[in-house]
Order: sequence, then C-alpha cells, then structure tokens
Amino acid sequence: MTTETFQITLVLIILITSIVLFAWERFAPDVVAMLVLVTLALTGLVTSEEIFTGFSSPAVITVWAIYIVSDGLFKTGVADYLGANIMKIAGPSEIRLIAVIMVMVGIMSAFMNNIGATAVLLPAIVGVSKQTGISPSKFLIPLSFASLMGGNLTLIGTPPNILAAGILQETSSVPPLRFFDFAPMGIIILSAGVAYMLLLGRHLLPTTKTEDDLTRSYQLRDYATEIRILPNSPLVGKTIVESGFGENYDLTIINKLSTPEAKQLPSHLS
Repeated sequence: MTTETFQITLVLIILITSIVLFAWERFAPDVVAMLVLVTLALTGLVTSEEIFTGFSSPAVITVWAIYIVSDGLFKTGVADYLGANIMKIAGPSEIRLIAVIMVMVGIMSAFMNNIGATAVLLPAIVGVSKQTGISPSKFLIPLSFASLMGGNLTLIGTPPNILAAGILQETSSVPPLRFFDFAPMGIIILSAGVAYMLLLGRHLLPTTKTEDDLTRSYQLRDYATEIRILPNSPLVGKTIVESGFGENYDLTIINKLSTPEAKQLPSHLS
C-alpha cells in the first residue's frame, strides 16, 4: 500500500467514525469536531499550521456573524413582531396562513440562521393553530421546508452558500459572489415550494391531534384538589422544586398549606 493510498484510507476511516459519532449523539457535536481535528493532527494528515487555518477562514467568520445578526433580530423584537402579526395578515384561512408563514420564514431565513428563524415563529404558529383549530403539523412542516428554501436567497442565508463563495474566491480568479447573486435561483426555488405546498402539498400533510383534541375526546377537565403529605412521606423536608412533584405529574401547585395561612407560590415554582 502506497503512502497516498494509506492516507486516503485513514481519512475515510476518520470520516466514517465521525459520522457515526455525530449520529450516535452520545457526545456533543463540537466535541466530535475537535476530536476529528486532533486526530488529523496526530496522524500527520494536516500540519500544525493547517489545524488553525479554518478558524481564520472568511466562511467561518461569516457564519459567526450570522449568529450575531440573528441574535440582534431576537433582541430588537423584529422577528417577534412578524410572528405576532401572522393572524392579522392572513386571517383564519388555512391556505393563506400557510402562504404567509412560508413567505415570512423564507425571507427571515435569508438574513438569519434557519434554526433561529424557525424558533422565532414556532410559538406564534402554535398559537395560531390553537386559535384556528387547525392541526399544528399543517403549519410546522411548511415552516421547516420554507426556512431551508429561504436560505438560498442570499449569500449568508445558509452555510453551504458561504463555503462555496469562500472556496471560489480562494481557488479561482473570477470575481467573488455578491450578496444577492443567489437570489434569482433562490426566489424560483422558494416560489415553487410555496406553490407546490398550496396546490398539492397541504393535502398530503398529516393531521395530528393536539392536547385540546385529546382533552375533548376523553372528556377531561381542569380541576382543583388538595394533596396531603403524610409524616412518613419521602417528600417531607423537600421544597416544591426538589420534590419534582408538579413537573413529574403535570400539576400546577397553587398554594402550600404548611401553616394555617395559605402561602401562594411564585409562578416559577408551580
């Protein structure tokens, strides 16, 4: 076996092992990535200078910058404002809601991290589902697809775009990709995705039962009751939080009657 063949085989082994570790999820992704980096260095596949070259790559710095921009949109409330106005824009119509949600998250994903854009709209969409009585899956699946497609609108919309632009700039003499060079194709992809979802895809989306649906089906209701802690109970001497009573049994603890006077608990202890 030649040296080149040995190195190729070694790289493939490291690659397959890293994929298995990522899929196993026993270790954090950043830990696995650092292990791969250290292994490549110890085996001599990369030099000590090359180990840290990636940290100064424009692509890596740009990805960091995206997270900063995403956090700025969170903190300023811009994303929350958009999410809170979904119902005002689309009304109760399912088809209009899907269209507005997909377009909104698609545009947001063009300028911020896809996961961040999805996370911002998630609570608002769950609220819309409860208000309209429409299954959450009817909105959440289009939300996920549109966030991925919207990332193709700009240079910073998704890490692969950034990496492609960085490699092109380093290995070619052609002018670097501009911010909106991806937009013409990205708009076509997003528009086609929205059109497909509205015309055909929404009929294929699963209908899942919500908690409210199950409550009505089994005729469950909210009620208040008292629970007495006996002297020999293992809960004696523990606080509400330490006992985990409310969390483990899905109970909202309102008052603690350890004395003749009821003590109302703070909401974070309920």
